[in-house]
Amino acid sequence: MRPSSAAEKPPVDAADFKAAMRVLAASVTVITSRRGDQLNGMTATAVCSVSTAPPQLLAVVNRETTSHGLIADSGAFAVNILAAHQQELAGRFARRLDRPFEDVAHGLGETGCPLLAEAVAVIECRLRERHHAGTHTIFVGEVVGVSCRGAEPLLYFDGTYRRLAASDGAPPSWR
Repeated sequence: MRPSSAAEKPPVDAADFKAAMRVLAASVTVITSRRGDQLNGMTATAVCSVSTAPPQLLAVVNRETTSHGLIADSGAFAVNILAAHQQELAGRFARRLDRPFEDVAHGLGETGCPLLAEAVAVIECRLRERHHAGTHTIFVGEVVGVSCRGAEPLLYFDGTYRRLAASDGAPPSWR
């Protein structure tokens, strides 16, 4: 089978692509960044592991967001994997706010980026690479700090937040 060229076939309809992506279940994260006194966070599901040697991950960020400029300028970001009970934070950081961290429990990490209290895991990164892709930038960060706690993650699937459930109805187990 030979690959088709763009001239032979029209591009995929954006609505069809979005429908397909809605059934890709993902952990809900808040990508945090900082430049000077300016702190920011954005809800995202486009985050994944890249390498374990050295530890790296990627985060995909729209170039029109405040977060994009802060990450590009500061060279650092943190990925906060939200716990199931943090759905309110997911909604909060999905909006543009003047003071996004007001009344939000957090600390500052090694990179200076905000770290959300009670997140399932927090991964701090220093920016190593960036790749433009359409309207977004793929930021690849080298992991410089990790903290984990045993908690159930918040998931996003088919346009709604979800929780894990074991097949016997018991909560998921943690090592």
